[in-house]
Amino acid sequence: MQSERGSNAHTDSSVARARHAIRWAYQNGQWVEADGLSLLLDDLAITHAVTAVERIRAYDGALFRLQDHLHRWQRTTSVLRLSSLPGREQLSSLIDQTIQKNAPWIEQQSGFGVLLVGSPGATPNGNQNGSTLIIDLYPIDEASMQRRIGDGTPIVVTDVMQPDPHCWPRDIKVRCRLHYYLADLAARQSDPAALGVLIDTDRSITETSLANIVIVEGGTLVSPPAGRILRGISLQVVKELADDLGIPWQEDVISTDRLKAAGEILLTGTSCGVWFANRVDGKATKDHRPIYQALRTAFDRII
Repeated sequence: MQSERGSNAHTDSSVARARHAIRWAYQNGQWVEADGLSLLLDDLAITHAVTAVERIRAYDGALFRLQDHLHRWQRTTSVLRLSSLPGREQLSSLIDQTIQKNAPWIEQQSGFGVLLVGSPGATPNGNQNGSTLIIDLYPIDEASMQRRIGDGTPIVVTDVMQPDPHCWPRDIKVRCRLHYYLADLAARQSDPAALGVLIDTDRSITETSLANIVIVEGGTLVSPPAGRILRGISLQVVKELADDLGIPWQEDVISTDRLKAAGEILLTGTSCGVWFANRVDGKATKDHRPIYQALRTAFDRII
């Protein structure tokens, strides 16, 4: 009887492993289980938060706007002077290998994306030891994304300011995100589901931790000036769709009052492309969202 129980336990364990495929990640030339990814404590990603990052969403197994993401990645790594990282062609090949190696894991997900992380690496005895590169996959809960698309997300304007662009350009994507964290922390004091909106030095609004912001005024889409925000890939896609639909677009400084008076407030980001704000500082936005609906339909068509 003990032998049978031991045999069944072994079989059950094998079945459990089969049910939960391992997710493999690439780190500096090696394949490791994603749960085992680690950085040395003297990696500059930890000591100085010097970390390039890129998230690339897949739709129906195909990466969305991969080349645009790689272009931004190159811009970011160039600013951070991560010169020893693979070039675009080699990086694209490594991403393909990561996806292929994770085919069993991908089959078990409702959706997935690719995560790129780069840093200058560790600096033992003050000498740089070569850049760190991680390529990992992350799961996407499609049901949650559909709820976000259908129901929207509340936003709260905070007193947290974007770092001055003289510190680092706002169009690069980095993991130094303390300002985003603090903005969300402040927003959730009044609305636990809200994203915090960061402000600029003139107290105009900029963006949230997850999304760029676009408002609708009299049938025109208005976004903050490009130099004041992250260059969102989804933001650019929505702009292209607006052009195709003949919807005017302009860049302008957006005050808090202007935000609250907008006919619609759109949010754009990698997680689900384009969705909307359903509340601003606790006040519900308008239910009628014709421009959002037109852009959402157009976005769904291209994905």
